[in-house]
Amino acid sequence: MKIEFRYNIIIAGGGLSGLSLAWYLAKGGYKGEVLVVDSTFAPTNDKTWCFWTDGEPPFKKIIYKKWKKTWVSVLDYSTFRYLNEYNYYCIRSGDFKEYILRELKRHKNFDLLEENILDFSANKNKAVLLTKGGDSYLADYIFQSVMKPKNLDPSQIKYPLLQHFLGWEIEACETAFDPETFTIMDFDNEFSPGVAFIYVLPFTQTKALVEFTVFSDRPLEKKAYKKKIKHYLYHTYGLDKEHYKIKRKEYGEIPMEDRPHIPLYERNIINLGSAGGMTKPSTGYTFMRIQDYTQKLAQNLIQGFDPLPPSPSKFKYRYYDLLLLHILSNSTQDSLRVFHSLFKKNSLDNILRFLGEETTFSQDLKIMSSVPYIPFFKAIGNNLKR
Repeated sequence: MKIEFRYNIIIAGGGLSGLSLAWYLAKGGYKGEVLVVDSTFAPTNDKTWCFWTDGEPPFKKIIYKKWKKTWVSVLDYSTFRYLNEYNYYCIRSGDFKEYILRELKRHKNFDLLEENILDFSANKNKAVLLTKGGDSYLADYIFQSVMKPKNLDPSQIKYPLLQHFLGWEIEACETAFDPETFTIMDFDNEFSPGVAFIYVLPFTQTKALVEFTVFSDRPLEKKAYKKKIKHYLYHTYGLDKEHYKIKRKEYGEIPMEDRPHIPLYERNIINLGSAGGMTKPSTGYTFMRIQDYTQKLAQNLIQGFDPLPPSPSKFKYRYYDLLLLHILSNSTQDSLRVFHSLFKKNSLDNILRFLGEETTFSQDLKIMSSVPYIPFFKAIGNNLKR
């Protein structure tokens, strides 16, 4: 194999995880040669990433909107809830990419390559990226988010759920939204099979992102999401299709599954993002988990140490995820009852702390004791048989 180009680090994939790692390396003063590869670096706002934190948010300069108040509705419980300790933020993917790339272009040791990736290979000392154009790039380490883990056996996944959604960013012809209140979950109590809800991010009184989201084992036809969004806009905000314009659309499929933890694609090739297990199985939340890991990884590399592979969540959180995945997979009504009790009996800050895996054991017990116990006993019994 002829090697055309040599680098210290190759980042394969210019999405959230790859560009986050590149950002922390550049801002931290990494001196080695870095190549970032993706099929295109054109900034497009095709994704909206949301997260919460009680501290300084990452990428503060490109925060698109933040909220302290939300609306939640499930079964017979509907209410406004307030955040005291946390803020809820959103960043648009196009803004993020443009911001990161502008910084990387200031650093002469960072190269950007628009090319389709074919494969990787590695030995005990080096790793190689192969492009579909026939070029080979050598590095000490490759960090990749474009390929599924090489040793992933689908038969090991008991709950192969997806979080799939379609969203419309709309502009209404008249005042329709409260820009200070986002809708975290407005459940469709009649939907089956699976669990479905509407998620709303209002940016102004006339502009909002409205998504229909489903937890189930397979996506819907696109027209099914559209029908739900149209129905919600009309019955909740009084907006029929003549009263708003669709400015852009989002579609996504996020794995929610008990996937085994596979930190390495091959020797010297480390999995990033969802490929590296950064997506929380029971919720699909990814953004802050990626920031926490890539920042630590970058510091490790800057200091000259071997890379720190992504580590799995603590056992207790993996077990909680497994139980909830069982409930989501087996009973829509049990799932709705769990969410009903979760939101009704706990503060929103405590719920987000739990979902962010920042709770103490006593806080875990308080959360777990607030939800119906029979579905969880069934889930425990089922998983003891595994």
